[in-house]
Amino acid sequence: MIKLLAIALSAFVLSACQTSTASEVAPAASDAKPSAGSAEVGFNLAKALCSGCHSIALGEVSPNPQSPSFEMIANTSGLTLDTLGTWMHDSHNFPEKMNFEVADEDVDHLAAYIITLRSKNYEPPIQ
Repeated sequence: MIKLLAIALSAFVLSACQTSTASEVAPAASDAKPSAGSAEVGFNLAKALCSGCHSIALGEVSPNPQSPSFEMIANTSGLTLDTLGTWMHDSHNFPEKMNFEVADEDVDHLAAYIITLRSKNYEPPIQ
């Protein structure tokens, strides 16, 4: 019963695109706040917050065809950890259809994860 409730709650959160803090999605290994983002925490956040629209892992197709995959984002020319973080901190940069805000405490973690999807051999999908 508890598992069913947890699944239902997760589905509700994903469908509503509500923001959560890293501590609500995946407990930190310690109480110390990391100085940089954790890719592992970022992956857990991406699963909970972003996977309803974006594909978040290599080789996946986004559930929403209008939403770029995280792999595509990571391989955008000129993108760096800093530029991605800056863009995510300012939700006014987001496309109007996105209507989503990333909590400041989650940005570094999400950016750290997305950057791990960068590949020298990346080939964008054929449109």
